Amino acid sequence: MRSRRQGKDRKTSSLDTGQHSSLPLPIDLMMDIFSRLSLKSTAICRCVSKPWSFLLGRSDFRDLRLTRSQARPRLLFVFVEGNKVFFLSSPQPQSPDHEMSVEADHHMSFSFDHPVKDVSTSVNGFVCVRISCNRLVNGRKFMVEESVMCNPSTGQSFTIPRMKTRKRAGIVHILGYDPVEKLHKVLGMISHRYGRTMEHQVLTLGGTERATTWRMTECGVPCKSSLQRQNICVNGVFYYIETVTDGSGDHVIVCFDVGSEKYSFVKPPKRKLYHQLLDCNGKLALVPMGRIYYFNSETVKMWVLEDPERQEWSKRVYRLPPMWGDVVDPQEWLVIVGVTGPNEFVMSSTYSADPFQVYYCNIDKETVTRVVIQGVGGLRNGRGYSIHTYLNHVEDVKLMEL
Repeated sequence: MRSRRQGKDRKTSSLDTGQHSSLPLPIDLMMDIFSRLSLKSTAICRCVSKPWSFLLGRSDFRDLRLTRSQARPRLLFVFVEGNKVFFLSSPQPQSPDHEMSVEADHHMSFSFDHPVKDVSTSVNGFVCVRISCNRLVNGRKFMVEESVMCNPSTGQSFTIPRMKTRKRAGIVHILGYDPVEKLHKVLGMISHRYGRTMEHQVLTLGGTERATTWRMTECGVPCKSSLQRQNICVNGVFYYIETVTDGSGDHVIVCFDVGSEKYSFVKPPKRKLYHQLLDCNGKLALVPMGRIYYFNSETVKMWVLEDPERQEWSKRVYRLPPMWGDVVDPQEWLVIVGVTGPNEFVMSSTYSADPFQVYYCNIDKETVTRVVIQGVGGLRNGRGYSIHTYLNHVEDVKLMEL
């Protein structure tokens, strides 16, 4: 009798509330099992019963699921066609040493009322989609930008609330993530006359009171804004390139710490930057914007920010392995989409094709490995359609509330 009662007490105490005591196993064990399921299976399990739905909505389950996903990051493929965005992902090979093929899962597609202008990189599982639309105000037509947050893992999407301003145009949003507090934040900037960014505000996304409140923050140095701004979030810091307003046309790299919400600035290695921003193993890296690599390309040039406080840069010039021209298809036009390890690049095309391929180029081992992504080319085929490839995508099952 005593052992039965103790077993019953252990079963009940493992749950947050008595109404969910019908779970057949201890809650820690069930969370461990569920965290290993695919997204599709997890979504189905939510609909099985109220106790399962309660369990899969717990914050500690979401954290466990996210931790497992971070240990096995994925490649995210974002396909843009007019007013629609399609999301697919596949396992991300870790330094493959032979040609291989992986299957891409079709996550979600989102449709908007207006054309898609830009799609951000994956920021801890979420993506920011920028769309443009016309609005009539007092009989006048304004071209305005709207930003929509999308979670390919859950299918959730929501429009970022309007900033506290009378301006209707020239608003820029940048998405970032604070790894310490585990919060997504949006940095909003408003472009005034002559393109100067005069107002900077921050919005915290989540289920708290602060979620719907924009807060003012000071940039410190006026810059000219660009709606086509290159930006990236690396280890909790925004980086983006701006033009200083001293008439020289020189560039500066603006750094915004997502956690402290403080600005700093880094002097770039060149006065004028036309470069793409990359995450190079936790460091900011610059590669020439629009640089296309063919089967007969020979070198890759990159600047890496070694020490942000001392503003120290290192210039790296990598010679592609001799086997490069034998592995890469002569019809391929490749761009660098990321860095996966010491001296290892990942390259892919910016247009859909069947088959769709990514290339791992390891400078140390002098190897070039082709990885065929099954299912991407079959979605859309033709050089009229653009596709973005992002590394280190994680599956976050958190549902945000605004």
